Amino acid sequence: MRVLDLAAAAKINLHLEVLGRRPDGFHALETVFQTLALHDRVQVAVAGTGVALECSDPALAGPGNLAWRAAAAWLARRPQLGGVRVRLDKHLPHGAGLGGGSSDAATVLRALTRLDPAPPPPAEVAAMALELGSDVPFFLLGGTAHATGRGEELTALPDLPACAVTVLMPAATLPTPTVFKALSEAERGPRAARGAAWAAASAPAALLHNRLSAAACRLCPEVAGLLAWLAGRGVPHLMSGSGAACFALAELDPPPGVRAWRTRFRARGELDEL
Repeated sequence: MRVLDLAAAAKINLHLEVLGRRPDGFHALETVFQTLALHDRVQVAVAGTGVALECSDPALAGPGNLAWRAAAAWLARRPQLGGVRVRLDKHLPHGAGLGGGSSDAATVLRALTRLDPAPPPPAEVAAMALELGSDVPFFLLGGTAHATGRGEELTALPDLPACAVTVLMPAATLPTPTVFKALSEAERGPRAARGAAWAAASAPAALLHNRLSAAACRLCPEVAGLLAWLAGRGVPHLMSGSGAACFALAELDPPPGVRAWRTRFRARGELDEL
């Protein structure tokens, strides 16, 4: 039995703007994604019958897990494979805005494209990823990317120069729907996108903006306090996604009560490296 052992990279959003409401009720976004060396580990094998998922956190081992759903979506299209076995070693915190669940799911899809002797075409795999979640298609790509739509309309950007990053996680989580619900009408837009060419021409520190930060701070004093602490350090920083994790483009020791990971940008060509 062949087992693939791959990295499921975390992401940060170097830029996240809300462009307005869409007719389907979601918000149109413009974002710049960046994968990090910080990662979960995902082992995938084609074996047995149906989907089996083991996880270092047993509470995440059920069919609601995005990695489980990714394997099930693959088997729905390729039932002749019989079964998929997945093992997750979780290191990325939940409710952090780092994309851990989405990355796990995309990594299962990337593994199955190698393990399946007749995988679906890339466009079908990308559609499968989007069915799982708006961030999942990005993790099929990795590196640095500009995105619009709900985050799924992707343009690959040149890899950014190597950069040290400290990810900081307060003692709080923020559900994404709650943060979007808390946006004021002014924060919802509408406003125009800046475009992929702007993103490609900008240094990382010049990209830093997150329209969700104010709503997150209103909901969560821990995020507000952490962002204030980072501002006092005088380093480029931002909340990632809908939070609660924040990051600095620097190496820092965290304040009391805050978990921290020292990591770096992960380039597109490094996506599968552990």
